[in-house]
Amino acid sequence: MIRPLTFSLTPWRSGTEAGGDRIQEREVDCAISDYTNAIESNPHNPTPYFARGTAHLEAFDFDSAIADFTRAIEIEPNDASAYINRGSAHYEKGEFAHAIADLNTALEISPKSPLAYCNLGWTYEAIGDERKAIAHYRKALEIDPSLEAARDNLTLLGA
Repeated sequence: MIRPLTFSLTPWRSGTEAGGDRIQEREVDCAISDYTNAIESNPHNPTPYFARGTAHLEAFDFDSAIADFTRAIEIEPNDASAYINRGSAHYEKGEFAHAIADLNTALEISPKSPLAYCNLGWTYEAIGDERKAIAHYRKALEIDPSLEAARDNLTLLGA
């Protein structure tokens, strides 16, 4: 079973009223426009690329998210968060090998990232490797015992 990643904003978008969804979509469009303006002002700053990539994730535009996170990584290759988020976009597209590669790179940069471990757990679970999924969820909890997503996923896996 494929579930959204730890940071996934799917619940943010699932408003109970259609009007709420339209407001949220306008807010994402506005944010994307603002970040695009910031990029045009300073194309060598990774922050607006990262922020716009996150907004694209919120809008479920995974190809654009991947492009923005890739540009942020080109500018600042030691930002584990950009690799985590790009891996998440690959996960959402079903590109699990790319997701695993990005999440492992994030761990090379930031070896104590509970989010990277948890997201690796989700990715391994999605490809049917429950043993690796459980190991990654446990490692995430070892680093951050308050990470409910990892604990919940271990429970769902019966571990």
